[in-house]
Amino acid sequence: MAALMIGAKAFERLYRERSEALHELAKELPDRPTASDIHDLRVTARRLQVMGRLLPRRMRGSPATARFETSLKSVLKATSQLRDLDTLLETLGPYRKTLSQDVFDRLENQRSDAAARAGVASSLLVDVPAPSPAASGMRGKKLSRRLRKSIRKHGREASGLLERVAQDESRVAELHALRKEVKKLRYLCELADDTPRELEVLAKWQDSLGAVHDVDVALEFVRGSSDELRGMAATQMERARHTNYAKFLEEYRVDSVETIRKSKMLAVGSILPTS
Repeated sequence: MAALMIGAKAFERLYRERSEALHELAKELPDRPTASDIHDLRVTARRLQVMGRLLPRRMRGSPATARFETSLKSVLKATSQLRDLDTLLETLGPYRKTLSQDVFDRLENQRSDAAARAGVASSLLVDVPAPSPAASGMRGKKLSRRLRKSIRKHGREASGLLERVAQDESRVAELHALRKEVKKLRYLCELADDTPRELEVLAKWQDSLGAVHDVDVALEFVRGSSDELRGMAATQMERARHTNYAKFLEEYRVDSVETIRKSKMLAVGSILPTS
């Protein structure tokens, strides 16, 4: 961990570029945004949130930063349902012959309402300027210490969750929480001057855990619906979920095992298989 460093000038430049990109995405968000539009908006907002927590305390506590952070949270909250509906529609797509068209019509109507709310939040964000962290007001050594401290914190959380979900496929909430911790770790590692070896592992884990979560969102919807939806579609989704979960375990216990053994970020060697 001691090797992870980030320069103040590089941090300032990246923060500025990402905040400008976010405002452009929010400004250009169409009335009927695609899943890709929402994904790009949310990922950029999340990356800025991670960077904002590394700012010096006096910058984090400024009114400008507080207003911007509130706007980020509003956009993420407003687009959350839209993201879930997109996930649901995509995951249910292969089962159109099994499910009633009314199901998809209702979901599309809900998506239109959610898109309108996302549009309002995005338009408000456009009018909120991002804070301007000046490199002259930051020190690379302190930024680097905060980066390493944050990585250690989320690494501990991820390690504890890993130990639980690796033993029990049914831990839906813990798998979802692990996905979020892995995402934060990935975004933090991206900031380092030298790419940590764990970054490639974290990106693969995020994708695999995301595939499990997508099916969980669809299963929750199906199980709470009519008998028609709880039949063949649910059974097939449960099989797909198991396949996605098994893929994650393969990545965790086989493909990434040597990287993890040497990692101080993910101290989970005690629960890895012995060689």
